[in-house]
This record gives sequence, C-alpha cells and structure tokens, in this order.
Amino acid sequence: MGNIELRLFRYFVALCEERSFSRAAERLAISGPTLTHQIQKLERELGARLLDKATRKVRLTEAGSRFLESARDVIHRADEAELTARKAARGEVGKLEVGFLISVAYSGLVQRMISGFQADHPAIDITLHQQSTARQMSMILSSELDVGFARLPKQYPTGLSGILIDRAPVILAIPKSHPLARKRGEVDPKTLAHETFVSTSVTYDLAFRRHVEAIASLGGFVPKVGKRADDLTTVLTYVSAGYGIAVISEDMENCHDPNIVFKRLASSHVPEVAYSFLFRTGETAPACKAFIDAMRSQAMKGDTAKRKN
Repeated sequence: MGNIELRLFRYFVALCEERSFSRAAERLAISGPTLTHQIQKLERELGARLLDKATRKVRLTEAGSRFLESARDVIHRADEAELTARKAARGEVGKLEVGFLISVAYSGLVQRMISGFQADHPAIDITLHQQSTARQMSMILSSELDVGFARLPKQYPTGLSGILIDRAPVILAIPKSHPLARKRGEVDPKTLAHETFVSTSVTYDLAFRRHVEAIASLGGFVPKVGKRADDLTTVLTYVSAGYGIAVISEDMENCHDPNIVFKRLASSHVPEVAYSFLFRTGETAPACKAFIDAMRSQAMKGDTAKRKN
C-alpha cells in the first residue's frame, strides 16, 4: 500500500460515499470512464477485488469494506499533514526555545510579551531557559536558543540583532538589619563609601558589575566587593543573609524578600538597565519570524505608550 497514489484512495472513498460512479466522477471532476479505470488500477495494485462485480450497484466486498476504513484514515492523516505543513509555513505551529534574564522575568516583561503571542499562536510551543546575556547571545548564534530577553549589549555580534524593549533605573538592595534600611528617603551615593557590596561574578553579565562601579563613581569611592555570584537570585540571597548591599535593576524589587529593603538613589545620574529582545539576523524559520514580528510590534506599542505618558 506504500506505493499507491493518494488520489486513488480519494477516488475509492468518494465512490463509496456517493454509491454511484457518475456522482463520484462529478464530485471528483473527472469522467466516469476515468474513475472506472482508476478503481480497476487500485484493485490491481492491491491484488484484491474491492467491488462486487455481480451487481450493477456499488457494493463492497469484504476486502473493500476493510480497505475503506484504512483509506479514510490515510486521507485524514494526509490532510492533517498537509494542514500542519501549511500552518508551519505560515508560522502558526512550531516550537521556540526562548532565553531570559531573571530580572526581565521579575519585571513582568517576559510574561506580558509572550502571553499575547500565545493567545494568537496557541499551536506554537514555547520553552523558557534562564541564561545570562552573554550565554543567550552564544546559544542563539549556535541555534541552541531561538530568541532571548537580555540586557542591551554595547554591540551586537555578527549574525545577531535586537530590539530595545525596556529600560529600568538601578536601585539598592539592602539587608533589613542594616542601618540604611531604617532611614527614610533616597540614599546619597556618598554614604556608601564604607559599605560592602555583593555583585555578580566575572563570568556573569558585566552590566551589574559596571553599575556597582558607576554608583561608586557617583559617591567618589572605590567599591569593596565582599561576595560575587553567578546569578541575581543568589546575589539577593547574600543580601538577605546580611553579606552586603547590591546594585540591581528596579525590576528586582518584585522579588519581595522580607529580609531586604529596596532604596532609590539620590542622584540625577542614576544608571539604567536597558533590555533587548535578541534574535538571529535574517531569521527564516516561520514560527520564529512570527515571534520576532510580534515582539517588534509589542516594543513599538510600549514605546508609543511611554511617549504619551
């Protein structure tokens, strides 16, 4: 049955449903003799008689009845395969591997931008992977990830493009037991000269390490870093345990750790964290292209809303 043309299955099913060669031929837009010839060809290829030739009516043999069930199943699976291929070509089905930063997740940005896409493309499966910006860029270029939500790099490497999607000022994460946590109002960077900081490791994103240095520059001192961690969740865990102060994006305030107090900085030059949606330049995969278009549209809407405000 593997060498039988799909159209012969369709001819046979149409004949069985219409119970008439003339009506089936009309439905199939072919002539009656052509249909008769094609059914005979099908029987020869199967090596089995499908129709009872002892009557002028279209009556199935036992083999014909059994074959009809399989023929309908073959047609159904072929139609499903065709539909799936067409949907995939239009970017309506598929699978996406998406990278993200924990700070972007706390901001609600990932959830907000993905939820609308999911509503419009329910057949596209999205799998999220928490990774640093540098790791996301590497994994997207090697096709381990399709796209990512990361910090805006100083320069996109060859083969990678991005869309600015958000900005957030940095704030201080202070242990609840620290004297600064009990003071009201914003914190003057100059008062941080003798504090111990918790920062990200050298292998993690450079942005937060630079933010510590930027705050130190505003206060006119050299920062003392007591602990480093490979991710911001661990950084905040150190802060919660009293190891020092961290400079993080405002979005991380949503972590709601009861042992951490978040404070704004008293400065007109507070650094910002800029977030970017990363993707391969010249992406051709339909599902990925649909996602990129949706993220670009979301970013434009967000930018328009900010300008109105």
